Amino acid sequence: MKSNIGVVILAAGNSSRMGQGKIFLQMTNGKSFLENCIDRFYAYGIRNIVIVIQAKYLEVLETLFCNNKARPLFVVNNNPEYERFYSLQLGIKALGDVEFSFIHNVDCPFFDVSTLELLGSNKDKADYICPAFNNQGGHPILVNKSTLAYLLSRPSDAVLKEELKSKTRLNIPVTNELITVDIDTPEEYNKYLVQK
Repeated sequence: MKSNIGVVILAAGNSSRMGQGKIFLQMTNGKSFLENCIDRFYAYGIRNIVIVIQAKYLEVLETLFCNNKARPLFVVNNNPEYERFYSLQLGIKALGDVEFSFIHNVDCPFFDVSTLELLGSNKDKADYICPAFNNQGGHPILVNKSTLAYLLSRPSDAVLKEELKSKTRLNIPVTNELITVDIDTPEEYNKYLVQK
């Protein structure tokens, strides 16, 4: 069990381009994007799993996951118009005292446990660790405690990518090219997930 590592899964977006909540989109294995993410972090050994969502999904998600072995903590972003960085700050606060945390977007469902293991084994080598395919960064990233504290100190309308520019980064090469893919539109969903 990875007691000093948490994860914040960001799932409070409006999904306006998709036209429906991405957390409920199905993988080819029949699991939802969210369930798939939770299962993989749990399989890696993480028990401190925080998911930031919109209030309209809270009741159904608590019902769906009430018997889930991972027992994720759902945190509501009551101001989704504040966007992603505010959600991230809510999630970091809910984690409590951790040495490291993964940050992950629910619409990036293609990572695997081996990627988490690679990132975890390099966690002390930079402020944040990023999987990369052909030098293109992907998801999730693994962030150290001082960087989590720094992110909490920033304005709630900040942009994560910009805030991380002042921090040291280590890219970890991976062979899974799909770690660079996020699913934002029905066309992307059809391209990557609908069986031909």
